Amino acid sequence: MSSFVNPLDRHGSIDRPERAAIQLWTRQNLPLTDETAVSVSEFACVKPSCPNRQTVILVLCEDMSTQKMSIHKAMADVCEADVFDACLELLRNWPS
Repeated sequence: MSSFVNPLDRHGSIDRPERAAIQLWTRQNLPLTDETAVSVSEFACVKPSCPNRQTVILVLCEDMSTQKMSIHKAMADVCEADVFDACLELLRNWPS
């Protein structure tokens, strides 16, 4: 059996209720317009310091570069506090 972990593997890429919740929490914690897209994906994490899965949140705004947040947990394990912490970190470097 191979121990190779494909970092581009989308584990369960179909719509999941966790994805909608993470998108909502992101919108509640960041100053986003209705036109801003929030993408939530789960990927394999190959760093030795993180679990096998990580959740990546992309905020795609028309008037600034794409912002990325990573939560080193599987999407099903992400809670509102995790998203809040990730948003808080992102806000520290938010473009003015």
